[in-house]
Amino acid sequence: NGTAEVWDQKFGPANEPFYRAVAAEIPPTPDPVRILVLGCGTGLELDEIFARTPNARITGIDLAPNMLEQLRAKFPARMDQMTLVVGNYLDVPLGEREYDYAVSCLTVHHLPWEQKAIVYRKTFAALKDRGLYVEGDQSCLPEQEGHYWYHEFVSKLPGGDRGAWNYDVTLSVETNTRLLLEAGFSGVRQTWESRDDAGNGHAVLVADRGRPAIES
Repeated sequence: NGTAEVWDQKFGPANEPFYRAVAAEIPPTPDPVRILVLGCGTGLELDEIFARTPNARITGIDLAPNMLEQLRAKFPARMDQMTLVVGNYLDVPLGEREYDYAVSCLTVHHLPWEQKAIVYRKTFAALKDRGLYVEGDQSCLPEQEGHYWYHEFVSKLPGGDRGAWNYDVTLSVETNTRLLLEAGFSGVRQTWESRDDAGNGHAVLVADRGRPAIES
């Protein structure tokens, strides 16, 4: 809440290629596709998404009401296309087979892998058959993953095991891919990345819900 008014200045223009890469996984269409945006914040990804799907119906979920107020101020003409929910997407019901696409940008890295697994399962259930989940987030090399400080300190704070504190639990593409497949997604591919020489950076993953198996 305290950083909502400066959020776009800090994370907007410099990250435009990142948001563009996330939105690029949603095919252009005039149809009113339904898109779930987890941790939508001030809606930094929405300009690129609306450019491709101008009639999309967006459900955005975020913990911070001030972030959603900034989003409303930026998109007054789009409010009839949006449903904004103040809450933790670990708790908010996402429904079943409701959405064509689900998107998360720079949000699930605040959760340990156990909680990410819950979010992935809920997202899988919320997508329609052949729906896509697009995740743009922090990424590290497998050998750089470490949860010592999280388990020793952050997880013991009030709400610390549910992402209530701004602490990064960055995982590798390999670990996130495994968690997505374990959640039920039929395939996961990496479509974009930007890394420094130490292997830290950001990656975009696309997970395919696929079709349910036909039982004989």
